[in-house]
Order: sequence, then C-alpha cells, then structure tokens
Amino acid sequence: MYKSKNVHKINGFTLIEIVLVIAILGLLSVVAIPNFKNTLAKYKLETAAKELAQNIRVTQQKSITKGVSCKIVLDLNRKDNYIMMSGSRGKMIKLPPGVRLDWTTYSEVDKTIAFYPTGAPNRGGTIAITNGRDTLYVIVSVSTGRVRIGYTPP
Repeated sequence: MYKSKNVHKINGFTLIEIVLVIAILGLLSVVAIPNFKNTLAKYKLETAAKELAQNIRVTQQKSITKGVSCKIVLDLNRKDNYIMMSGSRGKMIKLPPGVRLDWTTYSEVDKTIAFYPTGAPNRGGTIAITNGRDTLYVIVSVSTGRVRIGYTPP
C-alpha cells in the first residue's frame, strides 16, 4: 500500500478565536455607541444653527431685493420652529428632532427679527439653540446685520 505524505490540513478558526473576536467587537461597540450618539446630536445642532443663520441672511436679502420689510418670527412657545415672513406670506421651518430654541434677546421685541428694505435689522440680538447638552448662538449685528454663529454667548 502506498501512503501519501501530503496530509490535507483543514483551514478555519477555532471556537476560542471566534469567541475572542466577538468579545472584542462587543467591547468596542459599548465604547463607540454613546460617542456616536453625542456626535450625531452635535451634528444636528450645528446643522440647525447654520440653517437658521442662512435663513436670516436670505430674509435680509429678500428685504433688499423686494424693497419691503421681511422678518423671522421665532416660536418661543413650542421652541421647535420659526417662520420666515415676506409680506403676508410665511414659510415655517422646523428644527431637527432633539434641537430647540433655548432663549433669545428678540423675546423683548415680539420674538421677531425684522429687516428694513436697506437690509438693516430692526435691532441686533442673539438666538441660542440647544440639543440639551450643547448650545450654539446665532448672533445678528445691530448696525450691519451681519449674521454669525458663536460657541460662547456674546
């Protein structure tokens, strides 16, 4: 009888190796998931602040091009939306879930940012928006109407 020296080796993983890989992946996911939730909440907040700042700029530009006063009305009761008004027409903008209007200096002036046909605002002010953990500030300069986003209150 002829015996072959070539022994076929079966390739694969042992049960211990598979269990170790699953345990390591489980540990990594426990560390990564809470971090991912914070990152997603911060991203939503930054996106909402940029959109609000952009909509304030758009409202300012509309007042210049149409030659009429345009405004943004903040909903400080529900704190989850604002309305862009041009004449008697308005467009409601909803904030992303988990993001809300925190406070504003415009609450003293009927919760409204108005722009004259020259593009100048009725007054400068700050709008704070939050996700419950972080807060960003959308700031409108009084003389120029310049809109910027800040990480600290002015």
